[in-house]
Amino acid sequence: MSPLRRLGLIAAVIGTVVLMSLTANAATATWTVMPDDQSATADGLSAVSCPSVSFCLALGSNGPEPESFQWNGSSWALSARIGQEDESNLNGISCVSATYCLAVGWNFYHGSTAAAWLWNGSSWSNLTAYNPATKWNSLNAVKCVSASYCEAVGSYSKYEGFGQHALAEVWNGSTWTGQPVNGAKGPVPGVLDAVACASASRCEAVGGGLAAGWNGTKWSPQGLPTVNGGQLHGVSCYRTGCTSVGTSSSGGGIETLAETWNGARWALQSPVGSGNVTGAVNTIWSAVHCGSASNCTVVGEWDSASNNYTLAETWNGSKWVEDTTPSPGSGGHHLTALSCTPGTQVCTAVGWTGGTGPILAERN
Repeated sequence: MSPLRRLGLIAAVIGTVVLMSLTANAATATWTVMPDDQSATADGLSAVSCPSVSFCLALGSNGPEPESFQWNGSSWALSARIGQEDESNLNGISCVSATYCLAVGWNFYHGSTAAAWLWNGSSWSNLTAYNPATKWNSLNAVKCVSASYCEAVGSYSKYEGFGQHALAEVWNGSTWTGQPVNGAKGPVPGVLDAVACASASRCEAVGGGLAAGWNGTKWSPQGLPTVNGGQLHGVSCYRTGCTSVGTSSSGGGIETLAETWNGARWALQSPVGSGNVTGAVNTIWSAVHCGSASNCTVVGEWDSASNNYTLAETWNGSKWVEDTTPSPGSGGHHLTALSCTPGTQVCTAVGWTGGTGPILAERN
């Protein structure tokens, strides 16, 4: 072999190694803690929505008082007060723009009623949500396709918190209207924790071992793969389908679970536990965002025998790859909610660090 050809082969091998290294690194995102000012303290954050890279609203609480926090492009700060200091829980938020966001939850001292609030860019106003029962109604998640179309889901019970049934309702820009979630035997039992919409005529909602689909006319329950201890916590929809994530207890601890909807049926996206962190006692997925079936980001936590840590992972179409996420402080850590700005690869996750203190928000 001539010296020139040998040098060429060596260069080709080196180039291939460098390319493989760059490709591997590109599959892993590095998240950083987003800065905040001294007013941004809470017991934890439960929801976030970022219609742009320079604007996000996050929901949380400080004791019995619900709070909202705003990202202005450079730091987080306490936003305008919601004005409900009577055990209101804020569970979900969806922003169409920086001047239009819808938040949902429930109010304990108002008879455990489903509740909703509207953000106009500077202040919150309370809305009258739909309540199918006189007590024990709750909204857990909301997704706005536009300012005149938002779907919210949760649960209700006519038996003081027992025998819960799935709840769905729609906001048309001025009023809330209930949407029955019925099966062959009437109202579907269970709790819906997350909702995603590809359009006003195609939405998916999940919670625990329950999934339901909206076709523009009605909600219908859907069958799920049989998974031991399967619990779905988050869902994201795209042009060709939806992906839902959660947990299972098929092994010795809590394992990861991902399922996909192709428009006709739900199936396992990958083997149960394929996103487990090596050496973890438990690996928990809480929320997901997918740009497509082969491009998803999921957040949650992983637990050692003595502590728990933030977790983010990326699905590249064939496997889940663990991202690098900080776990500031010495307490427990959990990422509970995720919002990825439309048209970008920028994702924001929020959660808690254990006890009242600085809010936890991270961005990739």
